[in-house]
Amino acid sequence: MMDFYNKVAVVTGASSGIGYAISAELVAAGAKVYGLSRSVPEKPVGGVVYLQVDLTQAAQVAAVAAQIPEMVDLLVNNAGMMQRGHFWEISAEEFDQVWAINVKGIWLMFKYFKDKLVQGATTVQINSKNSRILKADTFIYSLSKSAALDVDRLVAKARPDLDMRVAHFGPVDTPLEWTGYNAEQKAEKMKVALTPEQSAKLVVNLLSSEKKTLVYGGEENTYDLE
Repeated sequence: MMDFYNKVAVVTGASSGIGYAISAELVAAGAKVYGLSRSVPEKPVGGVVYLQVDLTQAAQVAAVAAQIPEMVDLLVNNAGMMQRGHFWEISAEEFDQVWAINVKGIWLMFKYFKDKLVQGATTVQINSKNSRILKADTFIYSLSKSAALDVDRLVAKARPDLDMRVAHFGPVDTPLEWTGYNAEQKAEKMKVALTPEQSAKLVVNLLSSEKKTLVYGGEENTYDLE
């Protein structure tokens, strides 16, 4: 259970979508937030310190970690990308790009922030229902999200003091969600998609609880804490 007041939080992918909304929720709860992303949002959240970084580049991640003077109480690994396409169809370049952002990016964050996380720090990974349901048409995205969970598991062995959480989301109304969808497919999914703000509140609820995981129930379109 986490009290956010006066805590230092780092949120990746903070310029839009769920990361942007989580940053706003944390600032409202009294946290000091560093938002990491490739670009600064058009409407920055007041109170968020934005730092530009490509999370697939080790030197940039190391440099941005050195820019943050405080020890970190909360790390939100949110940055990611979607790639739809059957495993026979996606290109090698698409494979490498998704893997670099969704897996290597999380590994680099832990690698260069491991000595900046306070004893007992909380981490939360924004994951997906696709890590639990491997499908050929979301092959590399599903594979990368499963691998990201393994990164968390390995980090937990090295840093057993960390309070590690995972949020498995279903459809969320962000540009990432609609990658590769036509208008008809998007309209159908919009019937059940959360807003980024709703998603952020679910993450805060997870962090404020004693539970470790937020799970999407596809048929019921519900979320449960486990």
